[in-house]
This record gives sequence, structure tokens and C-alpha cells, in this order.
Amino acid sequence: MPFRYVALVLIWLLTPSVWGQQPVPLNRQIQTILNEQKLAGAVWATVDSSGQISVDCAGFRNKPAGQKLRPTDRIHVGSITKTVLALGVLRLVTEGKINLTDPLTNYLPDLPVQNPWANTNPIRVEHLLDHTAGLEDVRLWHIFSAEATPDTPLSEVYRRDPSVLRVRTRPGSVFAYSNIGFTLAGMVIEAVTRQRYETYLDEHLLKPLGMTHSTFGFVSQTNDPSLAYGHLDKGEVSAALSLFVRPATQLTTTGYDMGLLMRFLMSDGQLNGKPFVDLKLLAQLGRPVGTDAARQGIPTGYRLGMWTRDRHAVVGVVHSGSMVGYNAMLYLFPQQQKAFFITHNMDSETADYDGSNKVLIRYLNLPQQAPVQVAQPTRDFSPWVGYYLPVVSKYEPLALIDLYSNVRQVRLDGSEVVVEPMQKKAFRLDYAGGNTFRIEGRQLPSTAFYQDVDGLTVISDGLTPFRKVSGLSILAVWLSLGLGALGLVWLLLSGLVQWFLGGASFRYRPIVWATGAVLFLLVPVPFLATQPFTTWGDLTLGSGLLALATVLLPVGLVVSGVQSWRAGFGSILASLDGVAILLTLQAVGLLMYWHVIPLRLWV
Repeated sequence: MPFRYVALVLIWLLTPSVWGQQPVPLNRQIQTILNEQKLAGAVWATVDSSGQISVDCAGFRNKPAGQKLRPTDRIHVGSITKTVLALGVLRLVTEGKINLTDPLTNYLPDLPVQNPWANTNPIRVEHLLDHTAGLEDVRLWHIFSAEATPDTPLSEVYRRDPSVLRVRTRPGSVFAYSNIGFTLAGMVIEAVTRQRYETYLDEHLLKPLGMTHSTFGFVSQTNDPSLAYGHLDKGEVSAALSLFVRPATQLTTTGYDMGLLMRFLMSDGQLNGKPFVDLKLLAQLGRPVGTDAARQGIPTGYRLGMWTRDRHAVVGVVHSGSMVGYNAMLYLFPQQQKAFFITHNMDSETADYDGSNKVLIRYLNLPQQAPVQVAQPTRDFSPWVGYYLPVVSKYEPLALIDLYSNVRQVRLDGSEVVVEPMQKKAFRLDYAGGNTFRIEGRQLPSTAFYQDVDGLTVISDGLTPFRKVSGLSILAVWLSLGLGALGLVWLLLSGLVQWFLGGASFRYRPIVWATGAVLFLLVPVPFLATQPFTTWGDLTLGSGLLALATVLLPVGLVVSGVQSWRAGFGSILASLDGVAILLTLQAVGLLMYWHVIPLRLWV
């Protein structure tokens, strides 16, 4: 045989595709994602079906300094703290010291909760762990405040403004994510154990689980050099912050300790042959009960510190975590006894963190599920066609902006239902039986169409309920704000032109007050832009000037409006100025009605 043929055969035999492509190592796959998404670093842990824990990392612990991450570095996990704190409550339930169905007032009798349904639907302990207490999520000052310290009493979460304890939906009926609620859960632990929740959970939860490198106490890079730095969007490092809502987000841990946690969450609840957490309680994690959506048959809701997530052709029980400098995910697959945890030590507004989840799901070699095909709906869903807003707003002081930036439209396309969110891509729904639909490509029913006990027409994915509203009302709000912005710009430009052309005589013109009020809105900008973001929720020179400016705006508009009326609108320019004043005033009135004006960042 000629040599060239022998060479060709050898080359063919040595080609990887002949024997099967060698898999790319997991750390190289994660590093590729870090590079693509421009992230600083990541630490992750996996648990296989035999209970083996594997930990690895990629990227930097301090990117500007060029310091590489190490698998043993301590990290923050953000809201995954809620899962661990909820487990601590379940430990106390197992010991008979807490009853999940007890009213919250049994443990915190002096708590100034404002619950209009208190007689029939009190807040119960389980509602705090399920995010169904009807409480709002968080205020700006709860997270960004120099006044918070590691020793601030948890009760300070409401002492500055008791209105944060106003219950907005019937307790137990609607999911509404609440950092405030989990802070109250921390207060329940303190009331039962008569010690700080951090001290109790460190000693009686983390230590028995073997999580000896973890703590609920405050840890910063200044007192622990093994704590990896968080990073912001531009790659600059961010040190740890003290928060008023620390039971909801303050946990320092390691990848291996998170592996121990995951292994326990998928266990029979025993340690050293003795019950540590009741198995019946562990079995409820991520399995919602009691909410309107759960009663309609939506399984992808929240229960006892975790929720069921249906993505990438697999269904898992999860919790995510996001805080300044970090973004994390905890993913359990109890049936396969597999799990993973990953935290990226960079908080980016543009990164796709789900790419890492996809890689880890593939790495665990989980069986993919196919959605069950269901016949076409037999009932008419046309009454649900229309426009929807969230039932509750996430940030109460900015409820108007929060609600109206989350508009979604439901329409019928032949026999299919299409949902068009304002800020995301439209998606189609496949009928899944009863009043439920499934997002195209998902395995479980994901959306329910129903009417609640108050007669509202609602759609819900188990985590965010939306109520049907008039499309005209939405249009009216956006038209009001748009015309107000147009009027504001006109008053600024017209006033500046008249000032330039008229010189000193400008001060006698009716528009001077309105233009002055608009210009004063710019005064706080440099102060706010240069103050540390850690004080955004405090009363500072910048935030105080902003509140003053938003108070003076309607005053200046009214004074200019009155003077313009008395002057009689003697010219086209004066008439246009008058129209601009009216347009701006009506928008300001809307913002005042929604308590956006005066804009006080510290409440």
C-alpha cells in the first residue's frame, strides 16, 4: 500500500470525530461565558447522584488588582439567604418552637401591621416564608443607607416609616416578593430563641450542617481577606454593605458549604440518624399552596424559601440571589439527587446569567422532559383579551412607574393566546387544561386565567399576578406623562430663549416662575451624581434638594399659570407658554396623586 494511503488512514483514525468529541471541561465553559458576558468571576459547586460535592471557580476575586478566584474563597449569595433562613425556621418548627400556621402576632404582638383582612386572614408565619403576606418588597433606604450597621435592630426596618407594614393583598392569596417579610421572619426567630438570629442560626443550623465556613453575621473584605470582592458594571470592586433587611440577603459562605446545604435539602432531613428538619417540610420546598394561582393548577410558585422553575427542558427547585456586586443561583433536582450552585461576583445590568445555568444543567446530565400535548381549549378565553398591570407594585414609593412599565397585552392569534410584555419579547401560550396554559417550550402549566374573589380578571404565572385594566386608562397615563414631559421641555427652552432675548425684563414675564422651577430640578443632579450609591436612600444634600425641587415645581407652575391668565395671553408665544404650563401641571397632579411628588428618596 502506498505510504500516502497509510498516512491518510492514520490521520482519519486520529481525528476526534471518529472516536467521539472530547467534552470541553466545565471550568473552560464557564470561563467562556465570563468572557462573553464581561463578568469578573464565578464560584460554583455541584452535587451528583452519589452525594459527591465538587467545587471549582474561574475568573477574578479582585479584577482591577488581577487577583484570581480560589475555590475556597468566601462569597456572598444575596437572596439565597432566604432559603437558608427559611430552613432555620423549619428547624424550629421541627423542634415544636414555631407553628407555621400561627398568626404572626403570636410571636410579634406589638408589630404595627396594617391589615384590613386581619379578622379573617391574619398574616401567618408561613406567609412570610412564601412571600404571600401582602407586604411590599423593599424601600430604597432598606438597601442603600449609611445608617444601617451590622448591629441595627431588625425593628428599624419599619420604625422610620410604619407604612411599610401596610398589607396590600389578602394574606395567603397572592405572591408578592418581600425582603421586608423575610426580615420579619428573622424577628420571629429572635422572639422565639431570645437571641440574635445570626447567633442562633450560626450555632444551631450552619454548624450542625457542617457549614463551618458560613455565617449569617456581617462579613466584609476589610475583616476577612478570604471574601472575594463583588464587582459593579464597569468592573470596579464593591465592598460589602450593611443593610436594614439583612435576614433577607446577608449570608457569607463557600462553594463547598453550599454543596453541603444542597445535599441536606435533598435528604431525608436527618443528621446523625436523628430528625433535624421534618422530611414533610423539606418535601414542600417550592410547591406552592393556598395562592389563587396554585389553586388554578400552576406549580411554578414559591413555598418555604424556594420556587419551582421550568427552564431548559428540565424542572428544578431554585432560588436566585442578586445584591450589590453579586448574582447567584441555587438549583436542586431532588428526583435525580443532583444540584448545583453558582455565584458570579459581579452585578451587571446587561449580562445573561442564565447561560451559566444552561451549562451546569447540561453538565449534570439531567433527563429532559417533553411537554404533554393537550387538545384545543373548549372554553372561550376572549374575555381575557386586553391589557394588564401587576396586581401589586414592587417598589411602593414609585408605584406609578413600577406598574406602568410592566404593562402586558393578551391577544388571540387564531386558537393561540399571545402575551406581549412591554419590555420583553412576546410569547405564545399552549393550552394545558382547565384555566391553564403553558409557555411555548415549557413542560409545566405556566399561566393561569381566572377571576379572583374580588371579581378581578387575572392572569398569573404563579409569581406575578396581573389584573386586567382598560387600555384607555393605560393610554391616558402615558399620554399624561408624555404631554407633561413635552410641556416641561417647552417651558425650559422657551424661558431660556426669552431670557436671552429679553435680558433683565424677563423677570417680569409670567413664565419666569415656571422656568425657574424647571431649572431648579437640575440643581440636585450634580450632588446626586457624586454622592456614594450606598447613601441613595438617606437624606443627603442631593436628595433633600430633589425633594425641595419637586415641591417647588407645582408652586412655580401655578404662579406662572395665574400670572399668564391675568396677562390675558396677548401673543401666540404667551398662549403656547400657557398651554405648556397646563400640560405640565396635569402630569404633576398625576404624580402627586401617586405620591411620586414630592420625590423623597429616603422614605
